[in-house]
Amino acid sequence: MSEERRKKEELIERIIREKGEEAFPKLVELLEDEDPEVKEIVAEVFYRFGDRAREFLFNEIQKRREKGFEKNDITNLYIVDILGDLGEKRMKNILYELMEKYDSEEALLVIYEALAKIGEGEVFLPELEYLMFEDSYRKELCEQVAMVLAHIPNERSLKILLKSMKSNEFSEDQKEFFRRAVEMILYKNPKLVSLINESERKELGL
Repeated sequence: MSEERRKKEELIERIIREKGEEAFPKLVELLEDEDPEVKEIVAEVFYRFGDRAREFLFNEIQKRREKGFEKNDITNLYIVDILGDLGEKRMKNILYELMEKYDSEEALLVIYEALAKIGEGEVFLPELEYLMFEDSYRKELCEQVAMVLAHIPNERSLKILLKSMKSNEFSEDQKEFFRRAVEMILYKNPKLVSLINESERKELGL
């Protein structure tokens, strides 16, 4: 473990030990911090609390819904992203409402990913395929699209990723990201490996 990671772990453990669930409201405020490392630590603390954090965050997003979601509010995206990782299926309707509040494709992809994490991603596959191959910002969005696809373990998702790996449009670093997304799909749905031909298997290291 690197020194930097060790310090983060110590900070997370200290928050959990000293503050416990009392820290939850302050942690939500910290999701507004511009430092991505702060957000990463906040998310990790919530993950460690599991169901208790899930219940708190679901209530928090419900409160924000009752007040009326603010347009392009980034904090709401972080909350639903964590809730997706925690498997909160009750937020399905909230996520559809949130879609109306964001202007950017990046924000919508966060919502698509949250829906995919709770088993509701298949309906967006045509949109995801368009974003991967047709959208004018596809090179900027492709890794985010791949991460959504990784949470939709079916044949169409796999084929989109395999096609993207053969495209000359994407860099080797991006293709490495696509490979990891394919690995996630195969981990979740091992039967899909039968759809991968010999040359693709070699490329994937299978």
